[in-house]
Amino acid sequence: MTIGIGIAGPGAGRAALAALAAVEKVGRGMLGGFVSLAALDMEGRLQRAETQRGGAAALFPGGLPDIIADAPVVALMSSGPDRTPPLSQFTPAAEGVGCLSGHRLPNMPGLPGGEAVNALALARLMEGAPAQAALDSVLDDHPDADAGLIAVTAAGTVAAANSRLAAARTDSGALVTEGAGLRIAILHNAIFPVAGLAALAAGAAIDAAAPADAFDIEITLTAGVALSTAPPAGIEIDGAGRVVALSGLPPGWGAPAWQGAAAMRGAPVTRGGRQIGTLVSEAYCVSRNGVLESCDGQPSARLRVRAAEPAGIAPTNSEAG
Repeated sequence: MTIGIGIAGPGAGRAALAALAAVEKVGRGMLGGFVSLAALDMEGRLQRAETQRGGAAALFPGGLPDIIADAPVVALMSSGPDRTPPLSQFTPAAEGVGCLSGHRLPNMPGLPGGEAVNALALARLMEGAPAQAALDSVLDDHPDADAGLIAVTAAGTVAAANSRLAAARTDSGALVTEGAGLRIAILHNAIFPVAGLAALAAGAAIDAAAPADAFDIEITLTAGVALSTAPPAGIEIDGAGRVVALSGLPPGWGAPAWQGAAAMRGAPVTRGGRQIGTLVSEAYCVSRNGVLESCDGQPSARLRVRAAEPAGIAPTNSEAG
């Protein structure tokens, strides 16, 4: 009935909110209600945000503030609406130590009369225990706690663990992974589809940090361009950002008729024989006798290029248009 997300690394706040928003967009179940977020900002100060209803979109209705977006240590927990306040009980945190999240009910004690398991885990972090050891020891001591825990430390380590009870569920998912300079932990249950949900959240977080389609300039591919199978492979543009030659293509592009991506993602883009970037988008192309006939069914298409040296590339006319 909850999802917990913990992320460490540059822009962890932005990534964590992107992860939650992606899950809310495609998942069904216990979503779109409360969110409790704890972050250690760039100065190590504790920042908090919460909402009882509306999920990720309601957490910062005026836009994600930089102090949260750029925070390098973030933990959040979310589920349906209207949980017992204070919502900070779901994400205990301490400056200089770290932030806790989890799923199920980490704010509850593992035994009657005891402390909440997430508070116990934070206490062990404060005593100097490594993140994974802190979580494992608490949940080993409380195997029947209805909880999983995530820890993100001020030093940038990330860990996750489930109690025996939580691990036995058939509707839960877990993932600890890395990418784009981020360390990510996700635990969830009662959100469907179960399979792939944690990977989706992690993928959205990584994409927020390093979008695979990020670009610096656009170029124009127009019907009538000659397609060459001779090396070297590349896309030559003129000073206005128009493609004037495509070379090093597979043999099919010299056939009487061919279809595919004549300008393929990853191809080097050159101007005056010097590489200025790499193509990060494609168009569906049709050719006749080695000459481009159409791009995405049109006479021309705009393609995106990630610059090799962004500071040294002057804008082309295509960028202004």
